[in-house]
Amino acid sequence: MEGNYKAYIQHHLTEGFSLVEILVATAIAGILCVATTSAITASKQLSQLNKVKVYLLSAQAIQSRSWLLTGEYVTHDALPPFGIASVRISQTISDTGMYEISATLTSRASTDSCRVIKIREDALTPTECW
Repeated sequence: MEGNYKAYIQHHLTEGFSLVEILVATAIAGILCVATTSAITASKQLSQLNKVKVYLLSAQAIQSRSWLLTGEYVTHDALPPFGIASVRISQTISDTGMYEISATLTSRASTDSCRVIKIREDALTPTECW
């Protein structure tokens, strides 16, 4: 009996991994890679949205200061430049003296509600993005 046990152990030690075990390990690694990639993409989009919010809020502060000092809002050219390539910033000043600064995140889908976010002296739209 003792000889059979030793032969059994030696047989299993030299066998190695089966194809099924390798496929399962590869599938698990693939699932982890997909989950990690999607998490990184979501983090980059959130980071970009937060950078846009910071810019818009600082532009609003500049506009408020200008209004208090001069009674007029500054033009888009007088605002600090924005350095993210996939974001377009535009500003409109109405005849009544109201302004609106829009940021279009071109990397987002056209159906995304947070693709275009806007700030005015009295509102932040769309509210779910702020």
